[in-house]
Amino acid sequence: MNNKTYKYEKYMKNLPYIKDVQLYKAVGMTLYLIIDKNRTLKFALSSASTKHHFKPKKRIEDLVRIALPDNFFEKRQRANAPKEKREEAAQTHRVYSEFESLANRHLSDIMNRES
Repeated sequence: MNNKTYKYEKYMKNLPYIKDVQLYKAVGMTLYLIIDKNRTLKFALSSASTKHHFKPKKRIEDLVRIALPDNFFEKRQRANAPKEKREEAAQTHRVYSEFESLANRHLSDIMNRES
């Protein structure tokens, strides 16, 4: 007997009750493809919609977005970014934070002179 646990099952618990069996299966397959197989949302929606004969895909997508955390796709996109881009973004962030601290210091100097 196969007792393998899948990560997508944890997210299925976040879903409201779904009366339509085809929709439920399509949402489960979409979550499985996105989470366990690391597929894109578009691919997962298309595959699940075709296999389970469910249209419109928007209903599946709405339920998938309810099940997943709000920043799920942002985190995955950042994690999959090339290393050079991540380092470049970190460097840019450091420069901006330095400029912001200089600007804040400049404003506090101006306010102190006026007092």
